[in-house]
Amino acid sequence: MFRALLLTAGLLTAQIGESPTPASKPSSAPQRLAFATHAARQYRFVTEPGPKAPAELHSQPLLRWDNQVVREDDGMLFLWTGKGGRPLVAAQFFLQADAWHHEFQSLSGDGFEAAHKSVKEWTWHPKAAGLRWTAADETDPPAATAAARLRQMRAVAERHSGTVDVDRSGASANTHELRLLTTPIYRYAAEDTGLVDGAIFAFVQGTNPEVLLILEARRQSDQTQWYVGFAPMTSFHLRVRRGEQVVFERALQSVPTLDLDSPYHFRWIAEKDSSAEWKTEAE
Repeated sequence: MFRALLLTAGLLTAQIGESPTPASKPSSAPQRLAFATHAARQYRFVTEPGPKAPAELHSQPLLRWDNQVVREDDGMLFLWTGKGGRPLVAAQFFLQADAWHHEFQSLSGDGFEAAHKSVKEWTWHPKAAGLRWTAADETDPPAATAAARLRQMRAVAERHSGTVDVDRSGASANTHELRLLTTPIYRYAAEDTGLVDGAIFAFVQGTNPEVLLILEARRQSDQTQWYVGFAPMTSFHLRVRRGEQVVFERALQSVPTLDLDSPYHFRWIAEKDSSAEWKTEAE
């Protein structure tokens, strides 16, 4: 996620006027978690069309990681959900030196409005769907039990592989294979809407998620069918394959994001780190 940014640091720091510098004193992991969770609570996402009900932030990050190779000191994957726990927005908040970067991806089939409680000039209004669903015809119809459906979902996910290109060259030496986490990082259902089962799987570099694979079992009339979609969690060039066939591809994105209608959005240096001053419940 952040590796390409390091390669273009000279250009980007020229844009912001200064490079991040190390914090004056280190913070603890609980302090950083509390700080980032508070930051996540400042965002408000409201779907449209329909009732103006804000999405709900999941109580804990779905994943947490650090990557000292690229100086990511802490990273967390947050999720906001709508009706029935259905995913609406995923976001990675990660710390590099004394700066937190916020990276968002719409998981919605519709547009929505986004705002920040205190940064009034910030806005994001994705117009296109964040996920493009296709029928997963290569597997049997959804099974009757949750345990059997989980086995089916794992089998579908394991048929896929992912790669990320870490710079603009396209050279094979800079293309990295991603690893599938075979346990879903989130599972949900909303039977009253025909959503029988759903799960999010992550393809990661180390433990850093680069692309999400989302599966849903949907009931329509007297039939139930699997559907699959892919969500990038990086600014890099991504490819997902099923066997030898490319089934999802997303080009390298500009950082920070200039197109506020895009379903992907990167807030470069969203805030300076002051987590060392944060009070946790244990303190």
